[in-house]
Amino acid sequence: MFQGNKPQYKFKTYKSDAAPFFFFIDVFPPNADHFNNPRSSFLVNQIRNNPIMPLPMRIDRVFNGKNSIIVRPNDPIVFPINESVSAIINPIPFLQLGFEKLLFFTEIRSFEKFSLSLNQKVIKRWWEATRYLYGDLPQIEEDFSAFLRAYLYTIIKASINGEDIIGAAIEYCEIINKICKNRLLSNNILVEINKKQKNVKLYKEKTREYRKKLKTEYHPELIDIEVFNLSENGFSYEGNFKDTIDKNFNSYILKYIPLLFYDDLQECMLQNLKLLETNELELQSPSYLLNKNVILIQKSEGLCEKELNKYSWLSNLSDINIGKIYNFLTESLNLFNKEFI
Repeated sequence: MFQGNKPQYKFKTYKSDAAPFFFFIDVFPPNADHFNNPRSSFLVNQIRNNPIMPLPMRIDRVFNGKNSIIVRPNDPIVFPINESVSAIINPIPFLQLGFEKLLFFTEIRSFEKFSLSLNQKVIKRWWEATRYLYGDLPQIEEDFSAFLRAYLYTIIKASINGEDIIGAAIEYCEIINKICKNRLLSNNILVEINKKQKNVKLYKEKTREYRKKLKTEYHPELIDIEVFNLSENGFSYEGNFKDTIDKNFNSYILKYIPLLFYDDLQECMLQNLKLLETNELELQSPSYLLNKNVILIQKSEGLCEKELNKYSWLSNLSDINIGKIYNFLTESLNLFNKEFI
């Protein structure tokens, strides 16, 4: 926290770090009991019904007002529930709830570390620097799309068709665990720079002698990511998105650690599977996401490409209301102060 005699009230960040992140849907609410601080526990309970979780939890960039990169699925996320209806992820409400979780946890961690609350101007600076950036992450985009489709295929399908929700939640966690496990075991991921693709390693393995025994250590690799800033044209494009940005925008190269996505998410899913086996916690109800229009149920007939394009993730996200989230956070803090101080 301190450097010499000067206190440091910022998280350590690196200029070369692209800091990509996205969100997944959890099956259990966050556990307020994990926090010793009553203020933190109170804030967690304010958002416990929201099942959308940031991955990784890039609170450092938000608190410091430094840009990060939102992973953006290249196609709308839709899955048939039965013969007549399909489920669709509605990007704006989904991201609104995702950013709500991110800002609340940033507030919790920054207050625990520095005894400081989020600054509205800094949040706005982070948001304006972030929402126009696109990072070319083909396999990360593909995998997160698969994670979200898995939720539609298992839990939403079970909810709509009146099937076993517990069994659906187990299947959901197993699907995500399998994707992460396969990615980790294969130890490679696709990188695309200047339209050229190559496979690179997620980590390096090193064998060291430890107390006369050989031990394998795993060291995460820093991977290149090509970044485009689309603020000049407001993130508008015609035709194929990637063709448009390749032809009309300059790019620059940053770094990220893809291992974080898969390692953290697999750990979460394995923990969920243990909890589902013991039936200790109540599942997060999918009705919350349905009621918030995060997941839409529509007739499959008529879902043409033009209709599905309404649910594209490739936009400037102008409909996201960061100010509303900050006001909710402020109201929650005022309520805590009235009740506990």
